[in-house]
Amino acid sequence: MQTISKENILILCSQNSARSQMTEGFLKHYGSKWYQVYSAGFDPAPVHPLAVAAMAEVGVDISGQVSKSVREYLGKLSFGHVIAVCKKAEEQCPVIFPSALKILAWPFDDPVAYQGSEEECLQEFRRVRNEIELQVIHWLAQRCEQTDKKRVLFLCTHNSAWSQMAEGLMNTMLGDLYEAYSAGIEPSKLNPYVVRAMAELDLDISGNRVKSVDEFSGQEFDYVVTVCDKAGEACPYFPGAKTRLHQAFADPSQFDGTDEEIMDQVATVRDQIRRWLVQTFPC
Repeated sequence: MQTISKENILILCSQNSARSQMTEGFLKHYGSKWYQVYSAGFDPAPVHPLAVAAMAEVGVDISGQVSKSVREYLGKLSFGHVIAVCKKAEEQCPVIFPSALKILAWPFDDPVAYQGSEEECLQEFRRVRNEIELQVIHWLAQRCEQTDKKRVLFLCTHNSAWSQMAEGLMNTMLGDLYEAYSAGIEPSKLNPYVVRAMAELDLDISGNRVKSVDEFSGQEFDYVVTVCDKAGEACPYFPGAKTRLHQAFADPSQFDGTDEEIMDQVATVRDQIRRWLVQTFPC
């Protein structure tokens, strides 16, 4: 059986303790079928425990990763891509890896430099983690070669929450491959917590219109996806749909607590939807 060789990718930052470790973790998580991923630093320091904790929250285990010096790779491996995730690495890459096929600059804020309480510092690691994940997903989607976009319709009961999120996330992260729409069985109004949760990712859906599934009657879709149980049971027949999927998420109308607690619950489901999309929809 012939083995397909994987492209080597090296992630560089100053200390190889946080940003490059998280980037390595996400590239391995989402792209291990195509890439062999490494990371290193110019002045290596131990992997930061908050980086490990933040990644564990989203199901990516980097506890076994160790900090490495860039010297370990000089003259020993060839790389298709070298990705600099800090300014120092961006400046040094062309000098120390002139043979790399492509050098990319993905500058992220250094969460290690953030000052505050432990909870505030963890929140900063989460913010940077989310930025890194979005960048990795977007880059992998761009690397997938596909001529025609596939059409996807997301359905939920009211088109007020999860179907709106799924539409926005797919068009942002996987828009090179898919064209997403959303609708509801009994459309109501956009959930303000959902708008705020998407804004945390710099995605503005405040102007989105709530739509009825009837608007899409007779249209062809490659995928029709129901994201709540009621929509799954009441989903109308789409004769042009090639694939029908169902993945229910928690009902936001059942969330209670303080404003902050409800926002945390909505953001948790938002991130669940984001990861489910990437893991479910192929290049």
